Amino acid sequence: MKRYGAPGVGTGRAHVGTRKTGGQVLSEREGVQWMLGEAAMKLDVARLLTMRAAWHLDQGDFARPEISMAKIAASETLHQVIDTAIQLHGAMGYSKDTPLRYARQARLVDGASEVHRMVVARSLLERGNGAWDWRAHSTITRSVAKE
Repeated sequence: MKRYGAPGVGTGRAHVGTRKTGGQVLSEREGVQWMLGEAAMKLDVARLLTMRAAWHLDQGDFARPEISMAKIAASETLHQVIDTAIQLHGAMGYSKDTPLRYARQARLVDGASEVHRMVVARSLLERGNGAWDWRAHSTITRSVAKE
């Protein structure tokens, strides 16, 4: 994601800041601003899920569902962000030899999202409602439970 996702947003942002259509810079158009804002938000969500999975691993937890959630979010976010960047570039985003074209192939590298969703669902079914209880995942609850 670091290789394609954030650069996709950066490339799109740079392009819409200079490209004019109908006498107006693309970055001044509300719809374009929404696209960039959505892409930035999704990248941050994927990063946070990845950090959460890493934190669970650091705690020595069995973090398979958290890792699967992070993988789903990262791969699908990459796909959506690259699609947005290509859309913002128009035909130039897909016709030139840019990293944007090749990022689409990265989606299947770490397994299909459907498989990771099965891992998350199985964990949810095994854990019961605790999987939805955010207090169960906080450092305060963990430290009290360990004492």
